[in-house]
Parts: sequence; structure tokens; C-alpha cells
Amino acid sequence: MLRHVGAGLAAAAVLLLGSERLGAQAPAAQWSPPGSAMPGMPTIAELQGNWQGLTGGWFNGVESVSGIPVAQVRATGETTAGSARAKFIRFSAGPRTVAVWTDRNGDGRADMVELYRGGAVVVQVVDADFNGTADVVRQYDTAGQLSSEKRM
Repeated sequence: MLRHVGAGLAAAAVLLLGSERLGAQAPAAQWSPPGSAMPGMPTIAELQGNWQGLTGGWFNGVESVSGIPVAQVRATGETTAGSARAKFIRFSAGPRTVAVWTDRNGDGRADMVELYRGGAVVVQVVDADFNGTADVVRQYDTAGQLSSEKRM
């Protein structure tokens, strides 16, 4: 009888540890970009005003991913020499990053949009060929592992 109880406890421990492990790797909240066109990069001056109106819907549903209300988010950015347009924008609430937009080729459009939760990237939209259109949307689980990749 004790042998059966011990085996039952061992099986329960394996199931419990397995379920915790699966829970740790569950996918982050699902989010999709508002379309395939990558967002334009605002100027640094525009980031000081109502930048939400300039994002073209890219922040719709971001609160469900980041856990942070968009009303609490502030935008800061960096420019390239001789340009008023941002090449890098960090959207954050205090020390917590909500999103990062990067214009790697300087064409005035984001080439990569990343959404964060708890300091980790959970969604990544990439324009790999720099034509202004998203090529791939990647979703990451809470363990930082790629959980899905959708070609656009």
C-alpha cells in the first residue's frame, strides 16, 4: 500500500512540475499589427505632444500585452545627424519599457517594432527588406522562446 501511495505522490509531483513548466512558457497575450505597412517615425518634437495620434493604431491592444495602460506611456527618441525624424523610439512607463520602434535604414519608417512585458520582448514585427511593409510577426512566450512566427 505504501508503495502505491509513494508512486502516486511521485506521479503527482511530476504532473505539478510539468504544469508549472508549461505555465511558465505559455504564450504572451496575442497581438497583431493594424496592417502590413510599418509605422512612420515621428519627429522628436512630435513625441513631446500627442504621439498616440501619430501611431496609426499600433498601440491598439498594447495594454493587453504590456499590462500598462497607454495613458501612462511616455515616448523618448533619438535622431540621426541632420534629421528631425527619430531613428529609435522607446515607449515606456517609468523604468518599464512598453515598446521600441527602430528605423535601421533611416527612411523615416520603423523597420522593427517590439512590444515588451516585464522587460522581455513578447512581440516583434520586422521589415527585413526595408520596403516599408512588415515581413514577419513573431510572438514569444513568457520564457522568451519563440512561440509563433507569421510571414506577412
